[in-house]
Amino acid sequence: MKFVITAQQRAVLMEHLDSQLCADANADETAYYPIVSLYYDNAERDCYWEKVRGLRSRRKFRVRVYGSLDGKLPPTVFVEVKHKYEGRGVKRRVRLPIEEALRVGEGKWPDVPLSEVDKRTVHEVIDDLVIRRGFRPVMVMRYDRRAYASVDPAIDLRVTYDTGIAYRLDNLVPVPDDRRFERQNFMYPDDVSVLEVKITGTIPYKFSQLLSATGCKLRSHSKYCNALERSDPVLQAMLAPDWLRAHLSHGDIEMDMIPAPGPGAGILEPMSAPAIG
Repeated sequence: MKFVITAQQRAVLMEHLDSQLCADANADETAYYPIVSLYYDNAERDCYWEKVRGLRSRRKFRVRVYGSLDGKLPPTVFVEVKHKYEGRGVKRRVRLPIEEALRVGEGKWPDVPLSEVDKRTVHEVIDDLVIRRGFRPVMVMRYDRRAYASVDPAIDLRVTYDTGIAYRLDNLVPVPDDRRFERQNFMYPDDVSVLEVKITGTIPYKFSQLLSATGCKLRSHSKYCNALERSDPVLQAMLAPDWLRAHLSHGDIEMDMIPAPGPGAGILEPMSAPAIG
């Protein structure tokens, strides 16, 4: 579950949740670590359209760098495949040196030993996504994450706040804690966070009440898709009236899939869905 919230909403939430949460095992004592990702897609922007159309089975991959050179969490790099199958999400990832991760993104086998499980994931990326579907680097994105887990080990709850979400379409090489982003390419004001709540099973009723009481509105949110709508000339050409008319005439796109006009005003912008609870 994802919510876009203000600093005031976040403060109220943490005031109530502080005694029930602790810093995630991967974070420092303040629950912080930075994330930098290199996203891949093809010329048809399949990852975008599959998300927009709500396909129940879809895949995407990225090279992701967690941590920083001067923080508690040292730089750690993964090739990650996010696979949604019949509405259920699974993430597979392979830890690699950054040079080898980028080789995989070029369709080349990494020059390091791999387990049998990791080999299957790398084969999936190279043979299907890179070679067959033509995935290439499209965007670098970074943000600062505060990650928390339940103090009760019996409750599989994870709460994250992402701030400082920024993106670029050039210089497509991710580096730890990369801050080389133009101010106009920040997705939200400094006091806005993307809150994500992950839990195995049903969300506790009191937690639902708290989200509702603080005005948190459940919404679909994809950082990658929102950033593409704002800045990607390939996608913007696809969303131009002439392109849309041609595809609508062939029945390829439903009208309710078309983003509203204007920068950042796309289909994944704030919705009026009711709050949980």
